[in-house]
Amino acid sequence: MNNVLWLRDLNIVECVVSFAVLGLFFYGRHWRKFAPLTGFLAVQAISAAILIPILFFRKATGLSLPMAYDILFCTSWISAFAEALLTIGVIYHVYNEAMRPMQGLQRLGRIIFRWVAVVSVAVSLAFAAGPHNTNTTIAGIAAAIAPQLQQGVCVLTLCLLLFVCFAIRPLGLTFRSRIFGVALGLGVMTTAFLVQAAWFATSGAHSLYSPIYIVGTVGTLLAACVWGVYFLLPEPERKMILLPTTSPFFTWNRISEALGDEPGYVAVAGFKPQMLAAAELKVLSSASHKQERLGAATPPAVETRPTPALKHPLAVSQ
Repeated sequence: MNNVLWLRDLNIVECVVSFAVLGLFFYGRHWRKFAPLTGFLAVQAISAAILIPILFFRKATGLSLPMAYDILFCTSWISAFAEALLTIGVIYHVYNEAMRPMQGLQRLGRIIFRWVAVVSVAVSLAFAAGPHNTNTTIAGIAAAIAPQLQQGVCVLTLCLLLFVCFAIRPLGLTFRSRIFGVALGLGVMTTAFLVQAAWFATSGAHSLYSPIYIVGTVGTLLAACVWGVYFLLPEPERKMILLPTTSPFFTWNRISEALGDEPGYVAVAGFKPQMLAAAELKVLSSASHKQERLGAATPPAVETRPTPALKHPLAVSQ
């Protein structure tokens, strides 16, 4: 069996498995909690259903070569950009769910994540607009941006997987948790994409039926299988988080909760009544008048004198 038949059969199996996992998500109502992952599977399955007939059964469909190329180009690059953006959404969702008990670290991670996402997109755009890219057409720009964006998303995904693996116990998760399953599937898929991206610059990657693309297809298929298994099996309940006071998670969560809060202000010197607003002066004046009335209505304290000490114990009986 040559590589064309391998690619055809693997792509068909991947498309069927993606639709099956997508149906499992809707049947088990998991799409509400994992909306970005559901969107990713939908884009992946629909794009595979469009590309497989064009790549392997074009003569049976009756499409001409120019029409088939236009459909192939639009579907490939639109799905590539959509999958990259949805992958970022999945990573963001996984981090939020993993750090849900620690609000401080969750808020700090959101800020860092947004900056990393913006920098990744900016670097991809700068790389596409560089002097090495002589093709200034829309197709050339898209072909230059998409691989860079995909590689940046892959690196971000692997960093998230490492973080979840090291922090799974302190966060109250287990290796059977669906959060870990989603991260594991993304890690398998992005590892295959990075291996495949290392061969993009070679002449073998210029053909659509190159054996290089078998690696990415196998990685996507394995990721869909991992997600299907994790969402088919029951998920254990999340454990209670018990952290020692010396834990770095506890310390950084306290620090992160304090970051961004508005500090209080105390007037030390140079205060004048003119600095207050009219409403504040009115409130302070009414409070001082009320204090004066309360002080005037209070009866004077009765003066008490100490009883003189008895000089002799027998004076009590007298």
